[in-house]
Amino acid sequence: MYIEKEEITREEYEMLAKWETFEISYCRIERLYEKKLDRILSTSNIFIYITSGEGLLSIDIDTFLFSKGDLLFIPAECTYHLQFKDTSYVDYYFLQFQLYQFQELSEDTYKRMKIKKDSNVLKSFVLQSDDKVQTMMNELLKLEREELASNHFLKKAKAAMIFHYFMINQHQNDPKDTMIAIEETKKYIENHYADTISTAFLAKMARLSPKYYAQLFKKEYGIGVHDFLTEIRIGKAKELLVKTSNSLRAISASVGYADEFYLSRVFKKIVGVPPTKYRKKRELKIASYDFSTTGHLLALHIIPYAAPLHPKWTRYYYQCFRDDILIHLNAYKIHSEWESNIQKLSKDKPDKIIAKDDISDKEKQALERIAPVYYYQCKNQSWKSQLLEIATYINCKMDAEKFLKIYEDKLKRTKGILQKQLEEEEVLVVSLFKNTLVLNRSQTAIDIVYQDFGFASAQPKEDIQLSETITLSYLVSLNPTYLFLNIRQDIETINFWEKLKCSKEWNRITAVKNKKVSFIQSDPWHEYSASSHLRVLNNIQELMVEKVQTY
Repeated sequence: MYIEKEEITREEYEMLAKWETFEISYCRIERLYEKKLDRILSTSNIFIYITSGEGLLSIDIDTFLFSKGDLLFIPAECTYHLQFKDTSYVDYYFLQFQLYQFQELSEDTYKRMKIKKDSNVLKSFVLQSDDKVQTMMNELLKLEREELASNHFLKKAKAAMIFHYFMINQHQNDPKDTMIAIEETKKYIENHYADTISTAFLAKMARLSPKYYAQLFKKEYGIGVHDFLTEIRIGKAKELLVKTSNSLRAISASVGYADEFYLSRVFKKIVGVPPTKYRKKRELKIASYDFSTTGHLLALHIIPYAAPLHPKWTRYYYQCFRDDILIHLNAYKIHSEWESNIQKLSKDKPDKIIAKDDISDKEKQALERIAPVYYYQCKNQSWKSQLLEIATYINCKMDAEKFLKIYEDKLKRTKGILQKQLEEEEVLVVSLFKNTLVLNRSQTAIDIVYQDFGFASAQPKEDIQLSETITLSYLVSLNPTYLFLNIRQDIETINFWEKLKCSKEWNRITAVKNKKVSFIQSDPWHEYSASSHLRVLNNIQELMVEKVQTY
């Protein structure tokens, strides 16, 4: 196929010339009809072909509109969420594959490497395709259902054909439909917030009437056009107040407001405090180097200058504080891929860094070249001691003591509400990862469930240990009357869970038979900090009193 050079960059052209170095490893394909896929970690590359329906695809922090006939690409090692509109009839193909590239080490030695999500190979996420994609998907599904070993090479070849189609066509510039046009106007607001922007101007961009455009925008994003623009401008003002010494007049002009007085009125209405007070409170730039440190600092009413943030791994912090935490450190594989966070902190230098003491010496040396670092003990020390230690370092011990009193008062009230359950239930906290059951995967669960609340454990208390792998038979023998259950959100685990919950053994457990299974999330249950403990405490009350979840 001839490719016009104007459509692609030189780097992309050179990459296409080296296609012989790529290899597709087929995993599986299925046809699904579910309206919603919860936020899941992709362990492989994924193609989704939309046969029917329309909605939103979220990949990490980015959102894309899709509709019938679109081919969606989801890179490996990212979190994604698929949400169809309620009015849609849903039908789509779900194809998993691994993508490798061979790197020549010497004349006769090659190394096979996985293509990473941040590579330049795959840049599109939603591609408007033609009918041949559905034909190829259907042919591949037939091969899968035949379950013949000899089909292995045919399935691999068919998956490669779909990948080839995507690669050839991902640079296309097809006409956009209405909802994609509205998405373009949203991006325009995000990039041109300092300009004079009106609903009429944006509606003209989308080729819609202002009234209809405003209705569609609010329906899609849950916020009006004006409120969205205000949210963007105030978020940028927060960043400038902390990262620069610019005057309020200069900041107001740079975010699109006529004068500093109007900015002050809007800022106080949205944030709750005037811009000058917000700036003073954020004068000391403290970087949190891990999830737990973020939780401790927020309990002390200190918003970190930098912290690991991610819509899945730190969902609560991301939703509530992403605009206030100015430097977003990587939260995925935080322990093994720490060099990227060092680079970010080196570029936007904080005044102080607070971290747990369990990182490597090499990592510590890199941090100490950036700013003064305070390490607090993470092993054999309770979260309360950690909080007081951090508070003493940054001169706010009174705030720590106030938080501890709030926690104890809340615990006392909640125990009173749950008195009947405390007397009757034998509880276990179980996590499911792939095909493995784990008891008490976090210290937070042990602290709150068995120590703070004093729930009876279905397992003898002297046998309780952190992250204990168990068999289903052992879980059945313990026979809890109440289960807190965490299911990791990846395809392999979810598929195993679908089989497990239908098994006879699982349904012999008293908690399952009596529909006393509450589903819990990794955030906050797996984090060990002051904030996470308070949020888990609130979560337990919500689950056991207000809405026990069953399946």
